[in-house]
Amino acid sequence: MSLPIRILLAGIVGGILVFFMGFFEHAALNWGGRTITSLPKTQDTAVRGFLGEQKLPPDIYVFPRMTEDDSPAETKRLADEWKAGPSGFLIMAPSGEEVMPPKTLILELISNIVAAWIAAWIVSLIAAEKTFLWRWKVVVLIAIFGWVSLVASYGIWYHFPWPFIRDDLLCTILEWSVAGAAIAAFLPGKEKKKA
Repeated sequence: MSLPIRILLAGIVGGILVFFMGFFEHAALNWGGRTITSLPKTQDTAVRGFLGEQKLPPDIYVFPRMTEDDSPAETKRLADEWKAGPSGFLIMAPSGEEVMPPKTLILELISNIVAAWIAAWIVSLIAAEKTFLWRWKVVVLIAIFGWVSLVASYGIWYHFPWPFIRDDLLCTILEWSVAGAAIAAFLPGKEKKKA
């Protein structure tokens, strides 16, 4: 089998494995979901009612409002209001959509396959003289790099709570450990040449 076909198959299989491991983590282990807290019922109704009246389009909103200019007065206002609290971010989802429509699942699967293709391609560039274990570790390290580069920053800058950040790291390691094994198996390395 040619290397491009191996990369293609490694990406498809790896992406499917990531997708189904994500389902397992959320449905069976409740990773991620266990770190999101719902408002109490009375507050949920009041907050949703207030937000509905505002007719905000889908977007990410920050409060208190950001500075409108670079003047010292505006910078101080933001710093004082942020410190006094409450402060944070509000993500407004589009209204009228299902909680988990098929489109969302399909897009997630596609993004997982694309990520696995990228990992497979990177491993193919360096795999010829490396063992299965080495190729597998590269995939896992690529995933951890992505987590450190993106998700850890959400905790640092946007104050995502540590349990959420931690669970995302656990998901990253589990998903890409499984997918990494498939990717490493599809791509030829040192042990194949000995056969």
